Amino acid sequence: MWEQYGAQFVQGVRLSHFYLLIASWAPYCSHMEKKLNVGNLETRLLLSQEGRDALLAVLDQRQDRRRVGRSLEALRGRSRHHLTLHERDRTEEQLKAMMLPVLLTLGGTFAAFGPAPNQTVFDIPGLEVMASDKYPHFTTIETVSRTKVHRHRREVIAGPIYDWHSNEIPYQIWGGDFNFQGLIRRGIRMWEESTCLRFRENMASRDAIRYVLEKGDSCFTEYIGRNGGHQDIIIGSECAEEYVVAHETGHALGFWHTHQRPDRDRHISINWKNVMEEATASFMPFRSMLQAFGIRQVSPRRVPYDYGSLMHYHAVAHAVKVSDFTIVPKELKYVTTMGTEKMAFLDAKVINDIYCPNACVGRSNLNCLAGGYPDPNNCAICRCPEGLGGADCSRLQSSFCGGEVRATDQWQTLNSPPGKDAHCYWRISVPDGSRIRFRLSDGEFPCSYGCQSYVEIKHKLDVRLTGFRSCCYRPKEDTVSESNQIFVIYHPNGRTARFTLRFKRQF
Repeated sequence: MWEQYGAQFVQGVRLSHFYLLIASWAPYCSHMEKKLNVGNLETRLLLSQEGRDALLAVLDQRQDRRRVGRSLEALRGRSRHHLTLHERDRTEEQLKAMMLPVLLTLGGTFAAFGPAPNQTVFDIPGLEVMASDKYPHFTTIETVSRTKVHRHRREVIAGPIYDWHSNEIPYQIWGGDFNFQGLIRRGIRMWEESTCLRFRENMASRDAIRYVLEKGDSCFTEYIGRNGGHQDIIIGSECAEEYVVAHETGHALGFWHTHQRPDRDRHISINWKNVMEEATASFMPFRSMLQAFGIRQVSPRRVPYDYGSLMHYHAVAHAVKVSDFTIVPKELKYVTTMGTEKMAFLDAKVINDIYCPNACVGRSNLNCLAGGYPDPNNCAICRCPEGLGGADCSRLQSSFCGGEVRATDQWQTLNSPPGKDAHCYWRISVPDGSRIRFRLSDGEFPCSYGCQSYVEIKHKLDVRLTGFRSCCYRPKEDTVSESNQIFVIYHPNGRTARFTLRFKRQF
């Protein structure tokens, strides 16, 4: 693979070093871009290339590559990774004609969604269809077209100095009507509900996150972590959605992208030939977890790689061709888990570890199990991974459907309940020392990267991790759990969906 994509990879490395050197020029160049009112991608890229050529000469003269700036992607043009509303409609039509089988060879066979033109389903060995209608409906995040891309002027955390001083984050909303202001508040509420952070609106503050409405399709954050002064998060009118606000706010809080962790090559592969050239820096891995998270106590051991992180790109982010992947998970069953619109359990835990690690010290005697911890918003209860609940995270999360199921030596079947609004949790268990063999044998879901409607199966030993969510793809072969239990989570989210799961005890 590296031989095949070598040219793109080398070019990406060279450009990333260049971006690091010129990072401090980013605010000036951004000002120039606004002043010149550059209105199209071609002109912006031309301007960027002119600046690159001039500054590369400076790089050759100075030969100083140690300087770490505040941006990896300065002057690379607008490389937007969120779909606009108009682009979503257009992309859906493209996908109806373009959704050809992606030949995946990284282990395992898969059942895939997506009819080809004039076909109800693909006739491909090893693949099956699990679609709720003739054509899959894609309404997902972080896909990019060739003419509309996303601009970043940020990207490196230098360390704890860039954390916010406390768990109270000042913010301002510039522009927009009542609906836009409500959108911003709902987006930041996603962080408040899961963490100790409290966002305080303060229009007089000179050190605050500033949410700015702009006309167009660009949604981006100026910096990773706290920069000091007004720190803009630009929300374009065509990509203004709650999860976009939450994702970009995550950058301002100190998060970089999950798929750029230094251990990412153990979990994903990058299809460099399908990555847009101007987006190369967004796929380059960091060298250390300190860079990736900005705090020394975070490590891969404490924060395992989570395909379901809010900060993870989806499978076709920044794609030259939306009919092919840019990010391929090593465990292919997670291909539609990436790019979620939800906050992951570990996303919130990292923030709580940074901003309020001692919130419940001396105030709680709870012994939270399964990776849970005392909730910093209410130290009398445990914050548990999804699927678990009770006083100590040992019980199944309560729901109006679902329940505890004991697997036997014979194949058993679990079917989804009727209705579009059922949110169900099942725990299937066997005695200690045994495992569970299971397979999604049937199902129908609206297809979207990040799976807005899905069945999720958590079969890993670490139950904090997001399970694999099936809507477009499902494993064709059996899967065996890593422990003596699996959790089945069903979220149709108001849409017509169904699934059938077969399972039995594995000795």
